[in-house]
Amino acid sequence: MEMKDMIVEYHKMRPSQIVKRRTELPVAYMGVGTIEWHGLHNPIGLDGLKANGIACYLAKRLGGIVMPTQYWGDNRKEIAELEFDPKVNPWIPPQIDDHTLVIAELMQLDKNKFLKDAERCTQLGGWRLWIELMVRTLFQIETLGFEKVVIIPGHYPLFTPLQNAIAKYKEDGGACKVLMLTDQMYSDDGKSGDHAAMFETSLMMALYPELVDINELGSDLNKIPVGVLGDDPRVYASKEFGFQVLKKFEEIVSNFIKS
Repeated sequence: MEMKDMIVEYHKMRPSQIVKRRTELPVAYMGVGTIEWHGLHNPIGLDGLKANGIACYLAKRLGGIVMPTQYWGDNRKEIAELEFDPKVNPWIPPQIDDHTLVIAELMQLDKNKFLKDAERCTQLGGWRLWIELMVRTLFQIETLGFEKVVIIPGHYPLFTPLQNAIAKYKEDGGACKVLMLTDQMYSDDGKSGDHAAMFETSLMMALYPELVDINELGSDLNKIPVGVLGDDPRVYASKEFGFQVLKKFEEIVSNFIKS
């Protein structure tokens, strides 16, 4: 069987396939993401797609099984549709205008509904539900016979709540060793990663080239693409760089598996 045809996703496998592959290497991978704007050139589900694509890439090369991607239950206050406004977030460069209104217009949606949903999430505890969901998920993965778990958060605001969930899982007696694999681990200075720019777009080009269309961004390099933060993907993104990142992730996870 060619690597591209290898079935490594738990929900697509028959019991005998699961038992065989898990016996060979009891490692589970899981991508977590969200539904959020990622530029005109990328799919809306980039965070989860990227995470699941990385998980499948690793499982096919190192062994182990990929669990279903988790998209829902996040804090809807921390999404691009609300955060791409320099008046709201200091990490948005001041030369970028309020992109949140443009995103809502392009998607033909009402920004006020995003604001109301964010307020509702805040009243209900922000990340509380999501953290509890991840703790339960880790215990479920443990009951399915795995000894190590690699979780890949595709959405950067997930980092802290995921760390909290892993800590709670351990505190409650969780036995699996857990690695949180982030885009920032690509470089020693921890500064890798972006939003729909060179880094994320390159990974999408490597994993899902059919879902990316750089031409959607137009040719005017003096115009900052809507909701894109980082090196301009029209100039810097490439499938080759995406695979370079994937090889680094493979090295990191390989060392975790051997530990």
